[in-house]
Amino acid sequence: MLAGAIPASGADWRQYHAGPSRRGVSPETWLNARNIGGLRILWSRATGASKEGVNSSPAVAKGIVYVGSDDGRLWAFKAAGGSVLWSRATGDRIRSSPAVADGVVYIGSDDGRLYAFDAVTGTRRWSRALGGRVTAPPLVAGGRVFVGSRGGTFFALDAKTGKVRWRRSTWSVWNAAAYRGGTVYVGSDQEEVYAFDASSGKRRWTTQVWGRVRSAPAVTQGRVFVGTDMGRVYALGRTSGRKIWNAEAVSPGNGYVRSSPAVADGRVFVSLGLTTTPMDGKVRAFRADTGARLWTGEMADYSTSSPAVVNGLVIAGSFDRQLYAYRASTGAVVWSSGWVYQGGFFDRGISSSPAIGGGRLYVGVRNGRFYALGLPR
Repeated sequence: MLAGAIPASGADWRQYHAGPSRRGVSPETWLNARNIGGLRILWSRATGASKEGVNSSPAVAKGIVYVGSDDGRLWAFKAAGGSVLWSRATGDRIRSSPAVADGVVYIGSDDGRLYAFDAVTGTRRWSRALGGRVTAPPLVAGGRVFVGSRGGTFFALDAKTGKVRWRRSTWSVWNAAAYRGGTVYVGSDQEEVYAFDASSGKRRWTTQVWGRVRSAPAVTQGRVFVGTDMGRVYALGRTSGRKIWNAEAVSPGNGYVRSSPAVADGRVFVSLGLTTTPMDGKVRAFRADTGARLWTGEMADYSTSSPAVVNGLVIAGSFDRQLYAYRASTGAVVWSSGWVYQGGFFDRGISSSPAIGGGRLYVGVRNGRFYALGLPR
């Protein structure tokens, strides 16, 4: 273990939206509605110069936090103190988010390749061209890496070698796939959600939805939840793809749901963007069983940041330069990071999704910096 590293725990946030099921839930208990007002920036680090900064969402594993940047590099920081352990270049900006498994960190790049680096040293293990920009965060499960490209193909690769095990035509894939029980679920610009057998690639079902799917699915024991560019949230049967319910998060043509749903305690949470003038953002909660809308939380600008749930709180970022925390049961705003000119934290918008691990909250900002937030000790 690296000197000073935080020991590995079940609270590591190793893949986009917490893990293979993409439910966005942290088991940590250090943060709650009573103490969140004490959050402070513990450290921040600049990535390389770029126009739009850090849009990648972080992963946390064994005391190291990883994030991609529009500077075209994957960065590894020491969680305790934020020192730079290493950074490695790809051929273009990184909008994908890292996944860490078995000592390897995987990430896609706009150069059309998926990369595998040693998680401790940053040594490149392999890279694979996928025929189009790779903005989707990779999914690692069962010794394979699953990822789609904007070129229209969804791949299953051997995690150790990068060899293609199977591929399927899906049209353009913007966001991550999810995994549960030997099945991989992914959405595409075809306005469809696909379910593939993880081992063979056999299609188990396909369901047509209304609107392009730029949201990663979130999977529970019985359902698959996903948002669309027509402002809908869908609940599909996990084994059948049957439409159980769909709900309007925003009226068609007036906004979109590009965040990945978070699912906890019988509720589904999404952030959304409204294409009004000026643009607006919200977080909305629905009943997981019926799709009934439960509450709406306000933001001052649109959001594509996928909510994270921790200890009764729902946390998401906005292009209005703030992180927000809502009470999961009611939607009441219990904290925001504030406006920078009033002593707030950030001076650019947030499209990165927050990650929670090892007693810290991590997020990237479009000013090119990466932040670790925590409670003073």
